[in-house]
Amino acid sequence: MNPYIPLAASLTLAYIIGSIPVAVILTRAQGIDIFAVGTGNPGASNVFREVGRWQGATVFLLDIAKGIAPVYIARWIGTPDILLPIVAAATVIGVWFPVFLRFRGGAGLAAGVGGVMALQGMWAIATVGAGIALLAILRSGPRAAAGLAALALGIALLTGPDWNVIFGIALIGALMLARLALVEIPRDRRGDRPDSQRRH
Repeated sequence: MNPYIPLAASLTLAYIIGSIPVAVILTRAQGIDIFAVGTGNPGASNVFREVGRWQGATVFLLDIAKGIAPVYIARWIGTPDILLPIVAAATVIGVWFPVFLRFRGGAGLAAGVGGVMALQGMWAIATVGAGIALLAILRSGPRAAAGLAALALGIALLTGPDWNVIFGIALIGALMLARLALVEIPRDRRGDRPDSQRRH
């Protein structure tokens, strides 16, 4: 089979799965518009701060599952292992620009963690623990992701190394750092809350 066929299917599925707005679905079920509270970001960190710890943890874990599933599905349908990091990155892109939310999404930390988990195997346990701790301490998805990427990369270098895993971590980490530099830091400096004032 042409390897580009499973890759194209995997990328499409990864983007769609990434676009599923878990935080929005959960908070709307409780009568809360996550776009109108806190930072207005439809992600786990905003739910954690503004709605509740259990709700935030639930969103975080479900978003991790969103990151895991596409990589395993891609492997199952025949996507070459060397291309799996690109599938993991496509899930993060789906979180950032979700088709179901008019392309206004979250930071993608948990989905990125899930993608790293799927690539990293058993060492992902340490990655997840670090991700939860950093999220609680920093209270910022992109900042936690940046620190997590550095830690995961260090673990990968010390325990193998598996260069495919390292490439995946570096790719997802680069995406998170780019968002931090281009979106989150400028927003903090301006004091913007672009989505929190909009109701749906």
